[in-house]
Amino acid sequence: MKRPFLFPLSLFMFLTGLLTATISCDTTPRERKETVSRELDKLDERVESAANKTREEAKEAKAALARKRAQSLERKARGPVAGKQQQMEQELLGEYRFLSQVSAENIKDAYVHFLQQVRDRKDVWTMEDWDYANGIYKRLNEREKVLHEDIILRHATKIKALQAEYLALENRADLKDYQRIKKEQGQ
Repeated sequence: MKRPFLFPLSLFMFLTGLLTATISCDTTPRERKETVSRELDKLDERVESAANKTREEAKEAKAALARKRAQSLERKARGPVAGKQQQMEQELLGEYRFLSQVSAENIKDAYVHFLQQVRDRKDVWTMEDWDYANGIYKRLNEREKVLHEDIILRHATKIKALQAEYLALENRADLKDYQRIKKEQGQ
């Protein structure tokens, strides 16, 4: 949502009009007062127009978010598709899919593999695919918490960077989904 930057421009125009009106030597106080009043009326109209536009954008955003939440709840209510969870684990974790067997020495490698797979698939995933990926990501994080005390610092730092990257990719997908929903509403 790009918002117009009307207030500073309107304020500048108002002040310019006010200054012009007050400096003019060929006007009476009544004429200057009327000029200021007209400028204030114009400013009020612009402010009201911007406020109405903002209210409409807020309504559209609220409806899009409600629809996005409804779709998310619908996906959760459907539950996992048989075999899809195992397939996603195999694709995203590969040899690290048995997280209970991942050690402090190779958890960084599990994150690296996971993120590489996410990067490769992110552009073709549906929101349902992201739901599965989020579940796997949470389980991977739980394993990292268990092993945290035994992970060397440079691996822990790399893991934090990979976690931040995953969250950025997920947020980008959420934004794209929100924009898709908003576009569908406009049609």
